[in-house]
Amino acid sequence: MTKAVVYTAPDCPHSKMVKEFLTSNNVEIIEKCILKNPDAIQELKELSGQMAVPVTKMDGEIFIGFDRRTERRIKRMIGV
Repeated sequence: MTKAVVYTAPDCPHSKMVKEFLTSNNVEIIEKCILKNPDAIQELKELSGQMAVPVTKMDGEIFIGFDRRTERRIKRMIGV
């Protein structure tokens, strides 16, 4: 099973959408909420150079945000 680390924030609709998308495509999620985990904030800055969520790290690739283009990129990566 493919695994992804997803940096999220509560009440962020895009965070919710990416988590639902990954779960529905059998991707195991490790969620790191930046408001509940101070270490996650630093990791997020190092990965993406910014504080915006969601950011998804999967198989060495970084996906910032969640829109149609990001969804297509992830689908290609996981073979959907």
